[in-house]
Amino acid sequence: MRIHTRNYLIKFIEDNAPFTSILRAALYYNENLGSFSKLPVCNGGGWIVRLISKFNKQWLIAIAPDETIASKYRIWILFNGVPWKFWNGDRSKNPLYYGDDPEEYKLLRDKELENA
Repeated sequence: MRIHTRNYLIKFIEDNAPFTSILRAALYYNENLGSFSKLPVCNGGGWIVRLISKFNKQWLIAIAPDETIASKYRIWILFNGVPWKFWNGDRSKNPLYYGDDPEEYKLLRDKELENA
C-alpha cells in the first residue's frame, strides 16, 4: 500500500494497529495532524494522527516510511506529545500533508518555535 491520501493513511492504521483499542479508536475518531519533518521515534519525517476512543482515551500515532519492511511504513505510538516545531504541512498543497486543520497547526508550530 502506498499512502497518498488521508483515507489510505487511516486505512494503514486500521490494518496495522498494534492494539485492538487503537483500531476501535481509529474507527471512532481520527484527526490527521499532517506532515512532520522529524518524528521523535525515527530519524526521518512522517505523519501524526490523533485517535480518540468513545471513552475519551487519546493516542498519538506516528507513521513513517520504512523501506526495510514489507508494508513500506512503520507505525509508532507517541507518548510525549506532538512535536509541533517540526510540523511542515504548509509546504505542500496535498491535504494529506497539511492535515485536517492547517491554520491551527501553523499557530501551534509558531507558538512552540517562539518558546524554544
